Amino acid sequence: MRIVIINDMLWGGGRERRIVQLISGLNDAGYNDIHLILLDDRIDYEQVYDLDVSITKILRSSNKDFSVFKKLYSLLKIIKPDIVNSWSFMSTFYAAPISLILKIKCVGSYIVDCNNPKLLSLNYFAKHIGFLLCEKIVSNSMAGHISYKTPKEKQIVIYNGFDKKRMVDLKSKTELLNEFGISVSNRIISMAARFDKQKDFDTFIKSCQLLRKKRNDFYAFCIGQGELLDETKNRLNENDSAYIQFTGFRNDIESFTNASDIGILCTNPNHHGEGISNSILEFMAFSKPVIATIGGGTNEIIENGKNGFLIEPFDAENLAGKMNVLLNDNQLFNDMSSSAKETVDYKFALERMTDEFIELYKKSAK
Repeated sequence: MRIVIINDMLWGGGRERRIVQLISGLNDAGYNDIHLILLDDRIDYEQVYDLDVSITKILRSSNKDFSVFKKLYSLLKIIKPDIVNSWSFMSTFYAAPISLILKIKCVGSYIVDCNNPKLLSLNYFAKHIGFLLCEKIVSNSMAGHISYKTPKEKQIVIYNGFDKKRMVDLKSKTELLNEFGISVSNRIISMAARFDKQKDFDTFIKSCQLLRKKRNDFYAFCIGQGELLDETKNRLNENDSAYIQFTGFRNDIESFTNASDIGILCTNPNHHGEGISNSILEFMAFSKPVIATIGGGTNEIIENGKNGFLIEPFDAENLAGKMNVLLNDNQLFNDMSSSAKETVDYKFALERMTDEFIELYKKSAK
């Protein structure tokens, strides 16, 4: 089967990591005739170059660069794929009509959150083009389909899959913490996300400030990049900066996850509804309990009190309390750690995600 996967870019986001993991899983399953088409030049996940995939970039001047239609049409006519899988609003906007003209089946995988596009926006039209022209619409959570109001006959839920190959060749906790001048005896609490209005690093930082009044045996890592990174850093005073570390984008995120004791994901529901967060899955795969904002696809991962905790938005005090409980109660910590790993091993395995995409491709391409 010849497969085309098309997305805007491979920047350091959850959607893009999922694409790279899917290609890896397809390779492992014996699928090597894979073509990745990107609409921008940026590639943060350089490990894609180690995979058996052909990469083509169609550079555009803007989202409304209609010359992409002609370029993509010519490229797909040459490749002659059995299936086209678009992963973003704009890649669907371009790929679905062209696939129809060339009589190629198209699958849309652009629902990765619970943020239904605003009425009459460009993404709104792209969403409905996908609803009309794609064989199936993939969401990584049922909450996503509900939010987007996907036609029931086109709904497919395929949960994210974690690639266990990412758990090898990691930096040791000592090696990683030495980079930041931190003693290995300290507990580590980490949040890995984009620094933008959709994520809520402010609540995480406030909770760390509250927790610091009770104990001083922990450090906090804020992992990621984004437009609000510098603004967030500049709001910290000298005392906060002594135990709250900002790492920027890291290709060795797995080493941070492995070195952490607790994973955090705070979301701003005024701007974002989570789908299935790769960040949450990554912590849980490494047997780390996660505390996250309730809502969206997060409720499909975390069972409150069993493999992690769900908290209300912006509740720094509750978050600090839950972190303190986990750091104090070894039995609860160990039970949640085991349950977290079991959840990922059973429900979010890469092999399961890959098999479900392969089955979808085969059925859609008929």
